Amino acid sequence: MKLDKKYLLVPAIILIAGLLFYISKKSQVRESNRTEVSIKTKLIVPEKIDTLQIFRKFVSDFNTHLAKNINSYIDPKLGMAMYYHDGPYPILQVQNSVDQEIDWFMMDIFENVEFASFPNYLGDFKFEKTGFFIVKNEGSFSLSDFDNSYTAHPEEFFLEHQPLEKLCNFRAKAISTAGNTMYNFYFNFKNGKLTLLALEVENVSDIMFANKERPFIAFNDKNDIEKYFENQKIFRDKEQNASIDFDKREITYYDFPNDNPFIFETYKIGRITKDSDKIKSVEIIFYANKNKEEDGFMTYFSNKGTFVVGPMGVRPPYFYEPVKK
Repeated sequence: MKLDKKYLLVPAIILIAGLLFYISKKSQVRESNRTEVSIKTKLIVPEKIDTLQIFRKFVSDFNTHLAKNINSYIDPKLGMAMYYHDGPYPILQVQNSVDQEIDWFMMDIFENVEFASFPNYLGDFKFEKTGFFIVKNEGSFSLSDFDNSYTAHPEEFFLEHQPLEKLCNFRAKAISTAGNTMYNFYFNFKNGKLTLLALEVENVSDIMFANKERPFIAFNDKNDIEKYFENQKIFRDKEQNASIDFDKREITYYDFPNDNPFIFETYKIGRITKDSDKIKSVEIIFYANKNKEEDGFMTYFSNKGTFVVGPMGVRPPYFYEPVKK
């Protein structure tokens, strides 16, 4: 029996319409699931922390030289270890604020912050690179590495402050803009919070002799030094109003004022030592009597052409620079 074509078309149209409806519905469900997964993903993934920006903020706060800003990085319950030299004396202590030690925080440091290994010091207040350099700490920080010979803390001190060592997961080295001081920082960084655990203040190795403004002189052996003294006779510390005069063979100093100078008959040049890749120095002792070497005036002389007498008790350091007659 023959059926009219229009009767065959009706079921086909219904079938196609149903199929399209099913595909459309399935697509909506798929899209709905995709949106739901996307929303869940957004809720699960934490916001990325800008670590460098947090360290930059620390450097900026450090350069305010305000105790309250630096204290905000110290946990009062943990305290902060601090190591520095007061003259020749190594000091190790733990404080819960920097209020009493703020003088050590008065130098500006470079503000360019990066994750990088610490640069080498070249000498004469120059580094391979300047900035604030951060590295991860892998358990290498220990308070016992600091010189405790002067403060003489008992073993209980180190046991009490072990949490400072265990929490340290980042270290940083900062360089003062003057180039004469390095700050070694020890931090805990967790969940976007930066805590300062310890600080070591370290002078560069040639700080007593470095001077970017002064040229270098020949300094290979004793002959170079003696030859220099043949032409350069007067050295003066303008701030202390003191001098070393080879023509008059006299030295003025804290203990030897202008009306009672130290008169020397001879001097002895010691062994040349290397203070940095650029700076060399030598001990030179002046003697009032060449037969009595126990009565000497001790100085240090560098390849910057400058005599230095270090600080002693109430006596400040003296820097005798070459001057023309």
